[in-house]
Formats: sequence, structure tokens, C-alpha cells
Amino acid sequence: MARVRADPVTTALAHPTRRAIYLALSHQEELSTVQIETQLEIDRYNLYHHMKKLASLDLIENHRDVGRARWWRRAATVPLPELLHASPALAAPPSPQQPSQSTFESQPVLQAAVDQGGEIRVIHLEGSRDQVGAKKMLEMLAQQHGIPLDMPWNFLPESIVLIAKKR
Repeated sequence: MARVRADPVTTALAHPTRRAIYLALSHQEELSTVQIETQLEIDRYNLYHHMKKLASLDLIENHRDVGRARWWRRAATVPLPELLHASPALAAPPSPQQPSQSTFESQPVLQAAVDQGGEIRVIHLEGSRDQVGAKKMLEMLAQQHGIPLDMPWNFLPESIVLIAKKR
């Protein structure tokens, strides 16, 4: 499997543990190491390993020590994509202002998923540092599964739609 090359911040936040640490600190003003360890249910050695990487990129900082407790806070704001539930309105006909071939091709698939009670999620990437990584991931998946995916060199996904079958 080929490595995805991106800027250091994107690469660091692509790791699920680092992303979870960053998101936990994004939702609180500050957290102690013990609070983060408990909230994320990871051992302290792994926690410090990932926090050291985030701190080296100035994404988080150890801003105060009280006794043996270390308190952390987010030092930089990085826009991350949000995962949202899609509504059936997503499967509505495309707007005539911006018709695209891929939009028209995806409509029957989305409509069928909605009709069959499938679960649809949308990951919004617009303005996110994850757009390049998402494109590389899609290209690698397509190559591994033998799916022709001809994206122009300047294509950057703004959103990714995930469709799950109803169980």
C-alpha cells in the first residue's frame, strides 16, 4: 500500500488517536492528561506519544502544571470535516445552475439508497486540510479494487457521500 503524502498537520490529524485528542481539546477549554486518558480510554504511554507529536506541530500545548497534573489546551485551530447524516433531500434532482455528469450519475444510486432505507452520511471537506488526503485515499481505493476513477489533477473533493446498506 502506498503512503499518502500531505503536509505534517494533515498527516498528524489523520491518525485516529491524535484526531480524538485534538477533538477532545477542541470541545473543552483545557483537560488534564488523566482526563484525556480516561475520556479516550488509552494508556498513558500511547497518549504521551501522540500528544508529543501534536505539541511539536503547535496544535496543542501543555500550558500549566499543577502538582503532578499536566493541563493541555488547543493551541491552533484547524478546520476538520464534519460527519453529518444526509437527509432524503440530498437525493433531490440536481440544480440546473451547476449540472455535472457525476452529479447526474450519482442521483439514481442515492435515490435507491434512500428508497431502500439505507443510511447515508456526508463528510464535508470544503475548506479543510483533508481534501488532498481524501483524494489520495479515493484514488488508492479505486486502484486496489480495480475501479476506474479518472479525476483531473486539480480535482479536490468538497464532500464525500457514504452509503450503507440497510441491515
